[in-house]
Amino acid sequence: MVSRAVNSGQAHVYVDGQKVTTLDLRSSVRAFRNAVWTQSWSSSAQHTVKIVVVGTSGRPTVITDGIVYVK
Repeated sequence: MVSRAVNSGQAHVYVDGQKVTTLDLRSSVRAFRNAVWTQSWSSSAQHTVKIVVVGTSGRPTVITDGIVYVK
C-alpha cells in the first residue's frame, strides 16, 4: 500500500532478489492506501519483497503505508 501525490516518485520492486517492476506513484490527486502491485504464487513458500526508491528528479518522495500478505 502506498500514498500517491503530485510529488511522488518511482520505486523498483524486487522479489527474491529479482527486479519485477518499476512503479510510478505520481498522481494529480492525493491518494492514500492504494494497492499498486500484486504478486501470487501457486504454492506456499518464503519470499522476500524489497522496495527501492529510484530518486526521481523533482519527485523524490515515496511513501509506503504497508505491505499486505494474504495466506
